[in-house]
Amino acid sequence: MGWNWVTHLAAHCDLTVITEESFRDDIAGDPVASDLKSHLRFEYLDIGETARKRCWNQGDWRYYPKYREWQWRAYELAHTLIKREEFDLVHHLNMIGYREPGYLWKLPLPFVWGPVGGHEQMPWRFIPALGWQAAPYQITRNVLNAIQARTSIRVRKAARAAVEVIAATPANQSALREIHGVESTLIVETGTHAVASSRTRPPFDGTRPLRVSWCAKFLASKALPIALRAVALASREIPLELTIIGNGREGVPWRRLGRELGIDGHCRWVGAVEHEEAQRMIAESDVMLLTSVQEATTTVVMEALSAGVPVVCHDICGFGAVVDETCGIKIPLVNPKSSVRGFSEALVRLGRDPDLIALLGRGALNRAADFTWEQKAETLVQIYRAVLQTPSSPRAYCGQGSMRG
Repeated sequence: MGWNWVTHLAAHCDLTVITEESFRDDIAGDPVASDLKSHLRFEYLDIGETARKRCWNQGDWRYYPKYREWQWRAYELAHTLIKREEFDLVHHLNMIGYREPGYLWKLPLPFVWGPVGGHEQMPWRFIPALGWQAAPYQITRNVLNAIQARTSIRVRKAARAAVEVIAATPANQSALREIHGVESTLIVETGTHAVASSRTRPPFDGTRPLRVSWCAKFLASKALPIALRAVALASREIPLELTIIGNGREGVPWRRLGRELGIDGHCRWVGAVEHEEAQRMIAESDVMLLTSVQEATTTVVMEALSAGVPVVCHDICGFGAVVDETCGIKIPLVNPKSSVRGFSEALVRLGRDPDLIALLGRGALNRAADFTWEQKAETLVQIYRAVLQTPSSPRAYCGQGSMRG
């Protein structure tokens, strides 16, 4: 995500990007970085080998103290840079979680923050369905998230110091308004590349089973059991196959649930695969299920749309703002039982209507074209220009907490 943002912004601005030392080799070997070297400069700060191995992983509780320390060093470096060079503005771009806004807002330059995410809560009605291991974690997260969002002094200062705040999802947009009294611009954090369907097989014509894909880490918030139960219901009415891409700590109970539901014959568990292979599997499906109940936008929905694959998802988070009636079917988030019923009914409807799948597939390609990285970069540059109130200042400083080349 961060890499796509900065490489596309560099088509419009001169960027100095602060990022973590471990990305140096990947960046140095990337031809895109080489092509943009006159507009894209990197400054590296090392988190330390011990910290990187033990906790350089968002989600580990030890991550945030080390990341906060890294952000303070990034601020100190940025302060040094602006003393010896001319910059027009500063942007804290990544990570998107609101909990760590860094310290760049303290600099004597116009400050842009976002896309900002992390305010999404696990819906309380879904917590009992998570199981005894995941439920306590999500309850604790919900409570702490609500407290942190309202009491963090640095978050409040960053939000109020920013001349422009960008929200990653409608939920974050609402939270920024209600908690901090700050209006924000909605720009989902992920994007698409040149849109062209990579499907190589004949379209669905109703004479074979409906091919369904699901792709995510095996985390409770991804809610694969909803997809499994929906397939169990839908398979009573239409022939279908579910390809499940991913792995993780919930793998054992989820596979057991599939056996208990009697749908082993309808499921193909492929595990974790290379990115290109996952994209191919999604592109070869007729529809993708996205059962997540708590996250931002997720790259996989953009990849499905770019491949011309309709998406069935909950009407929440960033993907609820991306998927519309032209490219998929959205299920209201009420409770687990209604979600299972909604996803099942959507599968049956699609399995009985090949023309609808074809129509939504064309709509998916059109919708993906609305979220290309080129267009997103242009939108952000327009924000920069509005912040500066003149298009004549081409240099910008871009603070980057974590980026992959």
